[in-house]
Amino acid sequence: MKYTAQKWIFSVILIALAGGEVMSQRMYNYERRQLRSPKYDFKIVHFGFELGVNYYDFKIEHVSTLQNIQDIQNTLYSVEAQSQPGFTLLLISDLRLTNFLNLRFTPGISYTQRDMVFDVFNDQAADFFVVRRQVESTFIELPMYLKFRGKRVGNSRPYIFGGGKYLIDMASKEKVEDPRLFRIKRFDFAYEFGFGMDFYFDFFKFSPQIKATYGLRNVMVTDDTIYTEGITNLNTRAILISFQFE
Repeated sequence: MKYTAQKWIFSVILIALAGGEVMSQRMYNYERRQLRSPKYDFKIVHFGFELGVNYYDFKIEHVSTLQNIQDIQNTLYSVEAQSQPGFTLLLISDLRLTNFLNLRFTPGISYTQRDMVFDVFNDQAADFFVVRRQVESTFIELPMYLKFRGKRVGNSRPYIFGGGKYLIDMASKEKVEDPRLFRIKRFDFAYEFGFGMDFYFDFFKFSPQIKATYGLRNVMVTDDTIYTEGITNLNTRAILISFQFE
């Protein structure tokens, strides 16, 4: 009886091992069949486009005591920027450097609007009022950055990236002399970084991503109004949520 039981247990183990080997081979073959675009990452150059929603804003540095900023009737008390959602369209050109590193150039266009809001105290009326200046921008963007990719797992691959870009604001009114406008400069430099995930399909690659932009130049155009006298530095800030198709 003891010998029969041991033989039965040994037979069950052999069957389980054989079944496991068959299942493993089937899973391996299934994964190989399901792996989409397996040679995509070995292309030296490829192209695509990017669509996204941007939130451009300003980083404001103002004088230590705004209440000292006055004109004949008004005193400046506070200043802030309010961002509005905008639209971005970029073209993608990608150069493979190594298995984990790519160089990318993504020129394109972005439309956005930012509102400068000033709280002002009127001495004659002895009351506060709000002054709002709309800053509309249509940027031609020229970004170049390095993309660091992780190891591909199945049909997905994480990545991070960073680099710099040059911005040309085609809607800038830098040269327009009008006290009703809050003017910004036409050209700007920025660095940006972000992260995302590549998802592989049979005929294309889809990549959602998030990136942040930090302007390096003071873009404010000074004039003779209290609205610019209270600001010492004005830098571009932005967040972009986008989807790439390559």
